[in-house]
Amino acid sequence: MGRVGSGELTSTNGTVVWDGIGVLRLRYDGTRAGLDALTSSLWTRLGERILPVEALQSVEVGAAGLKLILRDGADPLQSVTGGQVVMDPYDFPEVDPALAEQIARDIRSTLVRRDVPATPSARWLLAPPAAPDRLEGRDAILSVANGLLTFDYKRSAGRKKKSLGERWSVPLGEIVDVEWTPNQGRFNTRGFLRVATAGTPVERPKPKHDPAAMLIPGGADVDALFFAARLLTRIRP
Repeated sequence: MGRVGSGELTSTNGTVVWDGIGVLRLRYDGTRAGLDALTSSLWTRLGERILPVEALQSVEVGAAGLKLILRDGADPLQSVTGGQVVMDPYDFPEVDPALAEQIARDIRSTLVRRDVPATPSARWLLAPPAAPDRLEGRDAILSVANGLLTFDYKRSAGRKKKSLGERWSVPLGEIVDVEWTPNQGRFNTRGFLRVATAGTPVERPKPKHDPAAMLIPGGADVDALFFAARLLTRIRP
């Protein structure tokens, strides 16, 4: 065990390692049976994440397992998903309850000792997953360069997108939100990534008609998610 309160907690989703000082290492397992394709790919590609205790609002232990509650604005990945469309990466079910409670108790003490507020974080406290500066979609190619996010529309793009020309760019400093939704075959819903600025209307066209949206190809949901999370860290430190 090492330090009092430190420990390694095994879950069906992976492993939580608490160093007893102020850092959690979250190691994911995307190989277990029963996972849907998106979650399996996400867990496998995430591999390990480093979570400083300052990113936590609280920690819960119950019959379902251990759950880490992050402060709003601490994790760009969670900010993009909203915790709505993929399995929660901070929920670790089927754990040793005694060890989970011991680790949770020590984390809570550390939060109090460090006076970590439960208020939203003013900066990102977790690094986004690695992502390239270019992402190819069904109807556009997104790229980030020289302080701009550029949509290069393909021939398959709808007329509303093509009406802006072959490409459309928006300064990163004008982007206020990044939205990601994965492909959901059983609902016949195409995945998309889109951005919003202060001037974006409340009522938006469908993503296939929205110039500020890119349709995600099948099998590229995690690529788009990682691109979106990294884009968030470009528009806010």
